[in-house]
Amino acid sequence: MIDNYREHQDNFRDAVDRLYTILTILRAPGGCPWDRQQTNKTTTEAMIDESYEYLNGVIAGDVPSEREEIGDVMINAFMNLRIHEEAGDFSPTDAFNEVCDKLIRRHPHVFGEEKAENADQVLSLWNSVKENVEGHRMKAEDFFGHIPSVLPPLEKSYEIQKKLKKVGFDWPDADGVLDKIDEELGEVRDAIKEGDKDHIEEEIGDLLFSVVNLARFLKIRPNTALHRTNGKVMDRFQKLFDLAAERSIPLDKEHADEMNMLWDEIKTEER
Repeated sequence: MIDNYREHQDNFRDAVDRLYTILTILRAPGGCPWDRQQTNKTTTEAMIDESYEYLNGVIAGDVPSEREEIGDVMINAFMNLRIHEEAGDFSPTDAFNEVCDKLIRRHPHVFGEEKAENADQVLSLWNSVKENVEGHRMKAEDFFGHIPSVLPPLEKSYEIQKKLKKVGFDWPDADGVLDKIDEELGEVRDAIKEGDKDHIEEEIGDLLFSVVNLARFLKIRPNTALHRTNGKVMDRFQKLFDLAAERSIPLDKEHADEMNMLWDEIKTEER
């Protein structure tokens, strides 16, 4: 570990060492009580949150925010490494060497003699190495075994569909997926007419699964798309909230028409 951890470093290796040194000091006896209480679970949850903060910066094209937030992601990743090192599980060097070996092994078109002319061929090579070199063969009785059980439902649907694609169970084009969405939407309408809440829930689940499938087919991460829309809606409604206050328009059902007019006005200004 470096001694001058209070000073900025002028190269990548020492900058990484500086971060790990600071985290080691914080976790050590006599360090920070809060940091010493952190676990792999809490730091991983924080890392997910910080990843979305970084994504906010990416979507906004805010480079200073991206720089700050990716640093926060690294804090939590390195905190996890430190916790494992303290427990005697493995060292950061072990983890880095293992992932470097894996990257070299799974890119034989770069570090070996194989050829890959496009991204699909790269993925085919990657999966071939996983199965035939590393022995990560899919068990017939556990087709979805590598999908983490703790994934949020949206991400889990995406991963399920990726697995199905690998064995050829996929749509030939986007039109088929769009037709499926129309079909599922019709079934939602029918369920609503029936008035059976359990059936409505089931059909809405089918509709959501089909929409995720469309995103996956078009190479769009559904959670990123939804995250972007959530931010857009929050931003627009904050503008609506401010305009309504400025024009003395109450926010209630009786003034829904005025709110819709404000919403359209804001959308027009954004264009």
